[in-house]
Amino acid sequence: MSSQNKLEPNCGTIITSEIAKYYKSLKPLLKTYEQDFSQIKFNKRKNNKRKEVIHSIPIKAHVIRASDGSGGINTYVLNKAFKNLNSIYTDAFMSFFLYDGINYIDNDNLCHFNKDKEQSLTKTTYVSGIINIYFTDYIENASKESICGYSDTTIGKNDIIIMKNKCTTNNSSLAHELGHLFSLIHTHGPDNNKITSELVNGSNCDTDGDGICDTPADPKLSSSKIDNFCKYKGNETDSNGDIFSPDTGNIMSYSRKACRNHFSTQQLARMYAYYKSQENRFIISSEEPDTNIESKQTNELNDIKVYPNPIKNDVLFVKTNNTKDILNYKITNLVGQIFLSGNLSNQPISFKNLPYGSYLLTLESKHSKIIKKIIK
Repeated sequence: MSSQNKLEPNCGTIITSEIAKYYKSLKPLLKTYEQDFSQIKFNKRKNNKRKEVIHSIPIKAHVIRASDGSGGINTYVLNKAFKNLNSIYTDAFMSFFLYDGINYIDNDNLCHFNKDKEQSLTKTTYVSGIINIYFTDYIENASKESICGYSDTTIGKNDIIIMKNKCTTNNSSLAHELGHLFSLIHTHGPDNNKITSELVNGSNCDTDGDGICDTPADPKLSSSKIDNFCKYKGNETDSNGDIFSPDTGNIMSYSRKACRNHFSTQQLARMYAYYKSQENRFIISSEEPDTNIESKQTNELNDIKVYPNPIKNDVLFVKTNNTKDILNYKITNLVGQIFLSGNLSNQPISFKNLPYGSYLLTLESKHSKIIKKIIK
């Protein structure tokens, strides 16, 4: 089984004692937002047709390739990864989209990435005030061990994730690393080198382990402790002598990547609460699918009306009031692949040949630029 473990490198995120202490200090504030989350969920259960606020969060993607421009993760894979990410995070009332296209970094030296290269990598490529994710072929930690990726959770530093390309496609590792950015720690607790002090009976769930009470105590899962049907087969016990019964499907665990498929309700509430408490770190978030994503200057395009959204009858209308400039538009998917483009006219934009899903509409004049999220 040891060879099997090598095929599933773990997360390289480190939760320092300083970070753990900081998260604990936020708990009184987070409780308020967690209560809001519970109320939203309750209202949703009472009325299934109720439209909930979905916060659209921009991500800047950086794709590392060979110096000659070859290799790198492709847009199809990224688009698929974003769709999977959004299907997972919708229960936290979050969605993610690609901000301003993909930045390609052509450098052989960065294809085999070590954590000590982070500063030199981000110095000239990082986009401030936004989550930045770097995708590369291979990542290793300070001990030269292969890892799937990591989040830089250092207090006061940038929101950065480094992802291994192959792990981006396993449907859980990218969601796992974003979970760290939104304050979640591993279900086995902050220390990867010793068994958790959280008790199986849950009596210290609020203070030990991951500090969340609807995730069972976890002795630190691995592939060797889980069978092919995602069942835990270990026999480790806590300090009371009780046998652990961890959740092998939890995204924040070290379970097999293919087994991980969900966050617990309290994890979703914690991420929502952390996001709401740190909202100013993520540029402008939207309460509606068509909220403006960018413009740090007074934007003459702010009064533009885009409707209906979601689209009906395969057409989208764009009405302008305060600009006489020629407007260019483009329709892309969430990772920047262009489907439609041209000069805006009085005619509606036809989505007839595009499949159902989420799109970005970019409108640009000589002086302004605006991005709106469109649902078909």
